[in-house]
Amino acid sequence: MPDLPAAAPLPGEGVVPAADRVVDFLDHWAAQQPGALLEDFGGARRTYGEAAADVARCAAALRASGVGPGDRVAVLTTPRPEFLTLFLAMSRIGAVWIGLNPRYTRDELLHVVTDSGPVLLASLAEHAGRSYADDVAALRTAAPSIREVVALTGELPGAVPLNDFLSRAENSAGDGTGAVSPDDPALIIYTSGTTGRPKGAVISHRAFAEGCRLQGTRQYHSLAVALANLPVNHVGGVMDVVSVPLAMGGAVCFMEDFDPAGVLAAIERAGITLWGQIPTMFQLVAARPEFATADLSSLTHIGWGGAPMPRDMVARLRATGARLSTVYGLTESCVSVAYNDPDADDETLASTIGRPDPRLELRLVDPAGTPVPAGTPGEIQLRNPCVMSGYLGLPEATAEAFTEDGFLRTGDLAVVRPDGNITLVGRLKEMFKSGGYNVYPREIEVALEEHPDVAAVAVVPMPHPVYHEVGAAFVVARPGSALTPEALTEHARAHLANYKVPKRIEIIAELPLLPAGKVDKSALRARVR
Repeated sequence: MPDLPAAAPLPGEGVVPAADRVVDFLDHWAAQQPGALLEDFGGARRTYGEAAADVARCAAALRASGVGPGDRVAVLTTPRPEFLTLFLAMSRIGAVWIGLNPRYTRDELLHVVTDSGPVLLASLAEHAGRSYADDVAALRTAAPSIREVVALTGELPGAVPLNDFLSRAENSAGDGTGAVSPDDPALIIYTSGTTGRPKGAVISHRAFAEGCRLQGTRQYHSLAVALANLPVNHVGGVMDVVSVPLAMGGAVCFMEDFDPAGVLAAIERAGITLWGQIPTMFQLVAARPEFATADLSSLTHIGWGGAPMPRDMVARLRATGARLSTVYGLTESCVSVAYNDPDADDETLASTIGRPDPRLELRLVDPAGTPVPAGTPGEIQLRNPCVMSGYLGLPEATAEAFTEDGFLRTGDLAVVRPDGNITLVGRLKEMFKSGGYNVYPREIEVALEEHPDVAAVAVVPMPHPVYHEVGAAFVVARPGSALTPEALTEHARAHLANYKVPKRIEIIAELPLLPAGKVDKSALRARVR
């Protein structure tokens, strides 16, 4: 790695408190500013002081219901106040959070619940026209560990209404606080499942809280109001847009679902200052006609991760006047470990993940574990206090995830540029050999994204009788364009070596996505096998 410039003082140092558990941030700010806004949910507002009282009551109700330290609780919900109350109450008593995405199919719900074994299930009764009554019944049958179900909204057969559940706090001794070690599990977040069944990454209280502090000191804004519309079973939804603002003493504006027009309305109504999404979401919002006239003057920081942002989209976001940044992290790392500099130009924002956070260890190595020089692809490996403890019930997978000296193997291949910024070139498992040459799908995607008529692209390998494997590109064209595979092939030949040019290019209406919003490359690989 090249020498990096000395790190500038971070804006939140000395303001964002240290914490052993995420609920400690609530306690700190409720004492400092009890009347300050914590939540906005469609105009309904809750202060820090009110939230602290609600969390104490919920914690006592959990303890009165027999839920204690180490017990797992699965919660099927959207981003809404009940989510945050339960999440922080579980932190208070030492229970383990397991988020369930309302968009999951029943099979996906069954996998997570039977794998994790929760003692309590809390669920919405209905959302977006889908009743969860039959899903909840199936989960109770498949997972005998579930002792009770709580209906967060509406009515579910055999479930306790939320208000009745909370009333148990009146009969509870004490405030519900459990004897909790910072190294105990705080939450289990299931991976996206791009290769095989999703695995449960176990994150400790200390790891999660320290991740919030590290990100909060970097992103600190004295009037932080974050838009929270990401799934709460994902580290982005439970940490980045909710718990990090909490660590800063800021506020969150909950939206139950991603809605492009609703995002713009929420920014205007709630005065959103921190707007974090995945690139696909930004593109959908920017495609709305209202984007050109919406009042986005409140925005001070726009950030993204999980995928690269097209350069033209970077330029459109820059026009808002907000500071732009891309971050890099993964479920298993918990915290973001690389960021762009505040003054990064559009090219750097579109083509890199920034520089490593100097407070955290990051290295790029070859298959033998030897550090690679700048310009040479290597696997990103991480070591820091925020990394997961391991995969739930999978000791062999956990051992494979770490090196002998304790670094997490991310599986991401990257190169370091001379300026110290890191460019992702693909996944270690996605790299394929074509005629003996290493081919990185991300390099091909970047080249195709430069075509002015390309909105999105994903590249996967497909079998070939001579070259073993070759690239197959799935491309989404910009609305109104007359893009053809032939034009893209010509474009690729002008920018890539011949062995990297995709041998199949297919124009499709949209890319398949996983519940977390990432491209489902397994589905694309299945189409070319």
